[in-house]
Order: sequence, then C-alpha cells, then structure tokens
Amino acid sequence: MSGGPDRKAARRFVTDEVAGGALLAVAGVAALVWANVPGRGSYPAVWERGLSLVPGAAAQVGTPRGLVNGGLMAVFFLVVGLELGRERRDGALADRRAAALPVVGAVGGMVGAALVYLAWNTGQPGVRGWGIPLATDIAVALAALAVLGRRVPAGVRAWLLALAVADDLGSVAVLAVTGASALHPLALVGAGTVLAVLVVVRVRWQGDRAWPALVGSLPLWFLLAAGGVEPALAGVAAGALVPAAAAGRVERVAVPLSTFVVLPVFGLANAGLTLSARVLAPAGAGGVFAGVATARVAGKVLGISGASLLAVRLGGARLPTGVRWRHLVGGSAVAGIGFTVPVLVATSVYRDQPSLVGAAELGLVAGSAVAFVLGASLFAVFHRRAVASGPRPAGSPYADRDDPEEET
Repeated sequence: MSGGPDRKAARRFVTDEVAGGALLAVAGVAALVWANVPGRGSYPAVWERGLSLVPGAAAQVGTPRGLVNGGLMAVFFLVVGLELGRERRDGALADRRAAALPVVGAVGGMVGAALVYLAWNTGQPGVRGWGIPLATDIAVALAALAVLGRRVPAGVRAWLLALAVADDLGSVAVLAVTGASALHPLALVGAGTVLAVLVVVRVRWQGDRAWPALVGSLPLWFLLAAGGVEPALAGVAAGALVPAAAAGRVERVAVPLSTFVVLPVFGLANAGLTLSARVLAPAGAGGVFAGVATARVAGKVLGISGASLLAVRLGGARLPTGVRWRHLVGGSAVAGIGFTVPVLVATSVYRDQPSLVGAAELGLVAGSAVAFVLGASLFAVFHRRAVASGPRPAGSPYADRDDPEEET
C-alpha cells in the first residue's frame, strides 16, 4: 500500500510529461516562425536585451533568455530530482539489477555521444561543446513513445524514463564543469555552506516537511549565480532533499508548472533558429552541427546498446520484464531525442562563442528528428514481426518471449 501514492504520482508524471512534450514542440515551432518572419529582429530584441538582477551573474541571468535558462529551469531540475527519488523508491530503479541497466546505458550513451562529437570537433573551435549532445529530453522522448502507442512495451517506457533522468543528472554535472564562467570563489564557498546546512537540516530536523529544502534553495540559487555556476542546479539539490512523504505534494504543483509553463517558455526563448545557410558559416559551426546531429543518433544508439549488453552479459544488470534486446535498441534511438538540457549546455558553454549556439541548436533539431524516425521505424518493424510470428507454443521454454500480446 505504501507504493500507491508513488504509482499515482508516476502516472501523473508520465501523463503531464507527454502533454507537456507536445506543448514544448508547439512552442519550438512558434519560436522558429517568430525568428524567421519579416522583422525577425524582434526575436533577439526580446530575449537578448540586458538585465541586471544578480551582481556578478550577467552570464547566467543577464538577459530574459538567461533568466529563463538559469531561473525558471530550476523548476524543471526540481522535478527531475523528485522523479529520481520516486524511481528509486517504487519504480524502475527499485530493483538493484534492473536499476543498474538504465544507469549503465545512460553512461554508455553519454560516452558514445561525446566521442562521436569529439571525432568531428577535435582541434576545432567547437571542441568545448562535447557535453551538448549528452542528455535525453524526458518530456519529448515520452511524448514520442506515446505517439508510438502499443508498439512499445510498458517496460521500455520505465527504462527510458530512468535513463533520461540519469542522463539529465549526468549532464547537469557536465554543465557544472564545462558551463561555468569566470568563477567567484567567495560566492561558491557560500553556496557550499548553504548546501551543507540544508543536508544537515534534512537529516536531523526536516522530518516530512518540504519547505526547508525549497526555501533553502533560494539563497543557494543566488550564490551559484553570483559564483559563476549555472544557478538552475539549485533545483536538483532541492529535489534531492525533499522527503519522500512530501514529494507527492510538491510534484502536484511542480510537475504541471514545469511541463506546461517552464518548458514551453524555455522552448520559445531558445528554439528561435534563423533558418539560413549563414548559421553554418562561422568557423567551426559545421563541425558543431555535424557532431551534435550524429552524436544524437549514432553515439546514443551504439553507446547505450553496447554498454547495456556488456552489463547484462557480466551479470551486473538485467533487462526489465517484457523488454527484449530489439526493444532496447529502439529505445536507444528514441533516447537520442534531446533539446531542453542540451540547449542549456550549449548556451552556457558557448557564452563567448554565440555564433556556435545556432549550429548546435540546428544539430539538435536534425539529430532528434532522425532519432525519432529511426526509433519509430524500429518499433514498427519489431511489432509487425512479432504479430506475424504469433505466440510461442504453450509449454515452450520461450513461450513468454516475443509474444505479441506481451509486447502490445
């Protein structure tokens, strides 16, 4: 019975994320139209004008776009932290060996994507962007699986969700390292002190209350921004420190806010690519585009599948119930869909090379589109073959495998 509220929260999370993914796509299209209509200078005029909110933090929140990326996106990262906690308690991460598979797959996919990117950009101006193609977009990937419907086993959805969460957390760590601007040690010492206090409060006095973690994340946000580190990381800390008993209450507010407000605004602020050959004209832009696009497909599929196969063969992980290797390959392709966190990484890494941000965004759009088409095609083929072969004979040692009823 204790898992009931968590299961209901998981269903709400998936439902909201699927709908939010569709809304994010609409916002992205709107941004593209806005940035390319006559008088398109209005798009950068709105999102790139100067602000002065946090002393010493112009690089993080010095523009409306920066405020969205570094401020509003803290809510998104709060949801990621909360979701990770629930998956560990009552989801795909509850069983140790099953939990190991998406984590290993996420690491393999991140390594594969980074290596493919570096193959295009080593020695080039865009080499610092190796962290851009790493993360899987939770909202859009779940929306893609929803479009594929009954072709996708339920276990794939749980596996992909856990993998995407691990991807995002790994990318957050990369963002903290590669996306940092000029650091201000005194502010960072203050941020570390606040975080240590929040951990002590969580362990000794917080009980089942959420407000100490949420309120305490506000000074942490300001200190990270002033210290030159991406301030949205404060959301991850807040989510990790919210007690399990209070997580559901926080999610009821945070998940709809993230998926129906924060992510669409994020897409509107960041997806306004100027569709022109000039996007790829600056030095290094071609390598950034090619590296991001191919990393989203080849790097993810080969990295996730290869690492997962190795982990299962060595006995450290197992496939989720109802999931076969072909499903995992299809899911690995869908895991190549990514825009939200990758754009955040791109805008942080290329603060002093803004001409490369557009190439990275174009590569993310192209790579994500190919990843979706590839994943959808694989699942469609696998489903047709399973239906055509029919169920295994009763009593066969393989009777529970490749059963089209199980897969649908």
